[in-house]
Amino acid sequence: MIVKQYIQNLFPFLLVTLILYAIAFKFIKQKKLIHEIIILYLAAFLTFVPLTGLSVGDYILSLNPNYSIGSVALVLVLLWPKITDQPLLSPKHLLIFCSWNVVFSLILFSSSLGLIPYDMYAQGYHFSLWFVFVALATLVSIWLWYPLSFIFLAYIAAFNLKLLPSPNFFDYITDGFLFLLSIGVLAALGWQARTTGLQSSQVEAEAQESPVPLQE
Repeated sequence: MIVKQYIQNLFPFLLVTLILYAIAFKFIKQKKLIHEIIILYLAAFLTFVPLTGLSVGDYILSLNPNYSIGSVALVLVLLWPKITDQPLLSPKHLLIFCSWNVVFSLILFSSSLGLIPYDMYAQGYHFSLWFVFVALATLVSIWLWYPLSFIFLAYIAAFNLKLLPSPNFFDYITDGFLFLLSIGVLAALGWQARTTGLQSSQVEAEAQESPVPLQE
């Protein structure tokens, strides 16, 4: 299926593009359109053109041919502001999404490894209460966290269309890469919040220490 092949290659392309953006704009201080065009063309070349028998995209897919919709979504969320200077998710929604990824992945992986007496992963091969749970999570995200609803809807739509090689519903939600990347994003958000808090405290302390000018 051609569409399935494009969906599979979408993740490597987004990941390579994200890495190139992160590297390039460490050295390029003023972003220009020509820079972005070069990065996108280079990302496409590396992802799809074989260099030593396999392309970079093929090497990425050789590690896992079934990167989840969650992985695609998170990489896209991280890449989007680098291209458009506008975030797809607010820091609050990104925190919620990454926290969901980590907690859900821990439960699923623990079940798969037999650390809990319930084979949750096996339930993903057929309709189960977990489908209802994701549907309810989608409704909650629509009501409370509107931007996240598109991600939850994408899980269900992609699984119904069989866009990934795996027949298991949970492989559309998470994978090892998403788990590790979500932990990294949460750590970065925590560090950013800590740094911002320290800077705010320093500014307040300096304001309190500065003498108030006397009025004549």
